[in-house]
Amino acid sequence: MRLALVGMGLVVGCGRGGAQAGTRTAAAGNGVIRGRVTLAGFAPLPKVIPGSPMVSDESIVIGPQQGLKNVIVYLKDAPKPTFVLPTPAVLDQIKCVFVPHVVAVQTGQTLRLKSSDATLHNVHLKCTVNPDANYGFPSPGQRDIQLGLPEAPFAVKCDVHPWMSAWVGVFDHPWFAVSGEDGSLTIQHVPPGTYTLVAWQESLPQQEQEITVSDGGQTDVQFVFPAP
Repeated sequence: MRLALVGMGLVVGCGRGGAQAGTRTAAAGNGVIRGRVTLAGFAPLPKVIPGSPMVSDESIVIGPQQGLKNVIVYLKDAPKPTFVLPTPAVLDQIKCVFVPHVVAVQTGQTLRLKSSDATLHNVHLKCTVNPDANYGFPSPGQRDIQLGLPEAPFAVKCDVHPWMSAWVGVFDHPWFAVSGEDGSLTIQHVPPGTYTLVAWQESLPQQEQEITVSDGGQTDVQFVFPAP
């Protein structure tokens, strides 16, 4: 699978703590980015993951009006924030499926790993920048963790049930969103400025566009991915 670079200041080797000299910093702004991600052309036929108990492949999920679900949209050149998102990002295990399939989280934000199943699971975070980690869930429960370094979306697996998979992207800022059932997304509290907006999808080529966010204004965006 292709892994796109995530965000300005993505760490490829050892981490460097703190903002570098000349790095922009920003508090929460009043701008809003609203958009939609769609697929152009014929959508792939739904298929079941081999070896699974009739679990659908979620690598490309199409909703109403060709909306493309599970796309991470984020500011590539965002300023360093002066705050951390207070609400946990959640990755659950429900009926032997990771829910949701794609999660985005800020460095320092709580990532809540859960299991809602009364069966043995594990959450194996196949990080390449943050430490590789593996958490067992012999029964329903949860564990809160934090990831300290920004990182391109990495795979998450359950080694007990090999068909289970998810993706987690880690950003050093809070200006990102994951597209919903109909491909829609909203990024709030954006500081005014001109940015590169990126759309990442796990099996389709990454896209970028330049946008300008005004103080208190709304910026409308569209991403259209060609069908594979």
